[in-house]
Amino acid sequence: MEKENETQKSKKKKAFTFLRSLKNWLCKLYHESPLFVLLLLVQVPLEIGLSLLGTYFPSALVADITEHKTLGLVFVDLVLLGGGLNLMHLTQKWAEQTQMVAGEKIRYLHSMELTEAVIGTEYAKTEKPKRQHVFEKLQEMHLWSDTFTKKLMDSLRFALTGVGGMILYIGILTQISLWIPFLCIGGTLLNFYVSMWCNRWEVNNRHRWWALDNKMQYLSLTLSSYESAKDIHLYHMPSWLGKLYHGVLAARLRCTVRQQANYFMMTLSWRLIWLVTEITASLYLIYCAGQGNLTAAQCVFYFGAINNFSMCCNLVVWQFKNLHETALNIEENEQYITDLQSNEDNDKSTDKSSSYYSDRNASQHSKIEELQLPENYVPEICFEDVTFQYEGSDEPVIRNMNLTIKPGENLAIVGLNGAGKTTFIKLLCGFYHPTSGRILIDGTDRRRYTSSSWLHYFTGVFQDTGFFSFTLRENLVPEGDVDEERLWECLRLADLDEKINKLPDGLDTVFGMGIIDGAVEFSGGEFQKLMLARALYKQAPLMILDEPTAALDPLMENELYERYRDFSVGKTTVFISHRLASTHFCDRILLMENGVIAEMGTHKELIEKGGKYTEMYQLQSKYYQLAEAGLEGEMVI
Repeated sequence: MEKENETQKSKKKKAFTFLRSLKNWLCKLYHESPLFVLLLLVQVPLEIGLSLLGTYFPSALVADITEHKTLGLVFVDLVLLGGGLNLMHLTQKWAEQTQMVAGEKIRYLHSMELTEAVIGTEYAKTEKPKRQHVFEKLQEMHLWSDTFTKKLMDSLRFALTGVGGMILYIGILTQISLWIPFLCIGGTLLNFYVSMWCNRWEVNNRHRWWALDNKMQYLSLTLSSYESAKDIHLYHMPSWLGKLYHGVLAARLRCTVRQQANYFMMTLSWRLIWLVTEITASLYLIYCAGQGNLTAAQCVFYFGAINNFSMCCNLVVWQFKNLHETALNIEENEQYITDLQSNEDNDKSTDKSSSYYSDRNASQHSKIEELQLPENYVPEICFEDVTFQYEGSDEPVIRNMNLTIKPGENLAIVGLNGAGKTTFIKLLCGFYHPTSGRILIDGTDRRRYTSSSWLHYFTGVFQDTGFFSFTLRENLVPEGDVDEERLWECLRLADLDEKINKLPDGLDTVFGMGIIDGAVEFSGGEFQKLMLARALYKQAPLMILDEPTAALDPLMENELYERYRDFSVGKTTVFISHRLASTHFCDRILLMENGVIAEMGTHKELIEKGGKYTEMYQLQSKYYQLAEAGLEGEMVI
């Protein structure tokens, strides 16, 4: 009994959620474009009127013929009824096209809303593959032809037309028999339950083929990309990649077969029920006509009315199915945006017993503020017993770290892969929040400030760079307001001014060969200099250099680090590198191992200590010496 009550409550909750989602979305659409929604009030009466007039037209002509009316009167009926039909069609087309134009604006507004939610959310949330897949699919629904907003309005229009038509034709058909409308409605309800069952299965399983679609897209881009072409041909990858693609395609086709089986079941149900109701109702009309209860014109009219009533019933079923599916898409869209804008993920990974939560507010975070530092001011940053563990991981990546970064300090972070260096940088920048412990800015917990206001004071060069297929000017100064003199000074300091001047379009040259015609590509060293110029232009007090030269040879890396050092005066700079000789000039060096600071000190202090750092340094020094002797080809780093 309890299970039945729970089931009933669950069904009521789903129905309420369905109606609430549609209502909220319609209110949102009305706020964005009242005309877009109000045109629905024009289209529905037109659709019903066209259906009724289309039913009456042939019966009126049959009546004219059987009553032996003159050709002139028949012509008048043709002109009036035909003209009325055409005028209504034209008005309907105008409303449809006007709504389509308004819908284009709404489509891009919703796409932008989704994009802004992703851009504005915290970095840790955007890293998750599941969220990336959902974002791509929601964007696809917003941007391409069959958007769920368009689908909602079409379904709502046809559903209301169907309901209005059903009411109209019930009134007409009850004049000859009560059981004909009930027969059609019974078949409609059966269709409704079949379609809801099929629709629920598709919504519950579509994430499976969404993941397969993403894999297919990735493999397609990999097979045809400019960046991968050399490796694909050099290592004979086409057949291997082709097998991978066909394997994913086969899995996707299995999902497609199941989808089509769903559609076939719905179509088969609709056709069989339509056939039974149409044949039964038609036989009854023929019987009435044979008994002399209906004239030929009335028989034609009721044939049309039965057919249209049956179509209205099925229209309601199909459109309510579409409304149900659209409501689920709307729920997913709204939940996705809400999730991005909430602190739920951070709350899961943050220790609520930390002093920030227990002292500041027992139930909520303290009021978030904008961080504002004086011009040219460099703050002190303190890691206080910081531990960080990725969601789903068994072990922390950073363990009980205590570290104070002094204003204007050059700090180097070194260590093997997986030591926690990059995670440390993400914690420092505010991309992640500690699982436990605190990060303090001049003694104040960083979580008191917005992430965007903290990031405002950072500049940096990273191993995974963020240059896009835009002009060099747009990449270097994405804010838009360019100080040309300052930009060229930064390019000169980065030793790139001559290179840029030689380009046909200078700073208006598009970056990214193989994507846009006329675009250019830069060598590894030149690319790092571009990164340096961008970092210099921002003039932030905190600079991060996270293995930006990993693809360069040691001598080029050392040259660039010397250049970075020259520009780090008056800033707090954090260097990360596998190659220890490039960071010996730093004020302090931290050797990280398994998420903890294993050794700390200046280069000289660590060498004298004779620990792990000394061992790594001596091992790497041999190869630097070979390079200086002109034996670069024998280097193995």
